[in-house]
Amino acid sequence: MEQVEGAQMLARLVTGATGAVGGFALELAARRGLRVVAQAGADDEELARSLGAEWIVDRDTSDLAAGVRRLVPGGIDGALDTAGLGIRALAAVRSQGAYVTVVGGSAPVPLRGIRVHQEWISADGAALAELAAMDLTLRVADILPLKRAAEAHDRLAAGGIRGRLVLVSSEES
Repeated sequence: MEQVEGAQMLARLVTGATGAVGGFALELAARRGLRVVAQAGADDEELARSLGAEWIVDRDTSDLAAGVRRLVPGGIDGALDTAGLGIRALAAVRSQGAYVTVVGGSAPVPLRGIRVHQEWISADGAALAELAAMDLTLRVADILPLKRAAEAHDRLAAGGIRGRLVLVSSEES
């Protein structure tokens, strides 16, 4: 693992970095020139790097904060927690940093002057149109006709799908 030199280095953490929300966040952060530590599974390291992660901390590590701080001494200055890790992700943030979660009920108590925010989904057509125009990496596991919705549900429930299942009207399949 490469270590960041100097405490002035600004780095961010994205948990669940290869999930739906985390993957988009990782890609958007990298496009904005941010240096990102991705928390992801070992099988997803290549994907996380392709989306812009500079460093990877394994999803199964017992101490996320220690893993992040080995890479970025002093901690990262911001975390986006899409995996609902709460205090485990907050502990990787430096004092006076920022922590944001998109998972309901998982916002930890602010510590060390860290700003904590829980982001809620809201309808914003203009922002969605802007994102759609960005040509982000889409991961589609399969495209199924609408009449196979029950099968899609069963596959999702079984887990292990890489990407999203897309349902289309019968005329399009």
